[in-house]
Amino acid sequence: MLVGTLLALPALAIAADNTVNTAAGEVFVDPNGRSLYTFSKDKKDRSICNDGCAAKWPPLPVNPATEMLYGSQSGFSVIRRDDGSKQWAYQGAPLYRWFKDMKTGDIEGAGIKGVWPLARADDVTVRLYNDDNRRYLVDDNNFTLYTFDNDEKGISNCYGNCAAYWPPALVDTQNMASLTLSGDFGVTERKDGNVQWTYKGMPLYRWIKDTAPGQTTGDGVKDIWHMVPL
Repeated sequence: MLVGTLLALPALAIAADNTVNTAAGEVFVDPNGRSLYTFSKDKKDRSICNDGCAAKWPPLPVNPATEMLYGSQSGFSVIRRDDGSKQWAYQGAPLYRWFKDMKTGDIEGAGIKGVWPLARADDVTVRLYNDDNRRYLVDDNNFTLYTFDNDEKGISNCYGNCAAYWPPALVDTQNMASLTLSGDFGVTERKDGNVQWTYKGMPLYRWIKDTAPGQTTGDGVKDIWHMVPL
């Protein structure tokens, strides 16, 4: 049933001058090694982060240094900001830094208010959510992800009624052949053939009673379900 070598291999690191390995995996960076982010409220090829927003989230400017990093990279493009300046975007999403990131590998801005995801350099769709008190794993809709104590590394034991209450966090299998992973993220195939995200080998799930982004009502259920801090 297993997908074979793809699922058995560890997550692949992506070594490049314009990326850095962080606690969450490989992330695009600016010329000073500071992590890059996108803003969920932006439109494709248009930034709405101006004034006070831009003071805390400086846009990645177009200049000779950033041209060296991204000028010939697939997926990167240049957009025009409201003030007329130019900014880099990745797959149409404008790119920013976070003013509290002080050194290479810092990701203090990740998931703030649920609208500042990291600009990942891999295909992992798992995100971070920061509720001002803690930072934890969520899916691409900001619903909290959990692990199950009765699972084994790389193997889900949650099926039937269990999976109805704890839907597995599934991978888009259309791109499995070229899927690139980094950090502690991986995948495992379920008995029904679906592929599920894992973190440190443990399969990830949502909780049916979480009805809004950032809710963590599944944490500690029966002492065997746990949210995943990072």
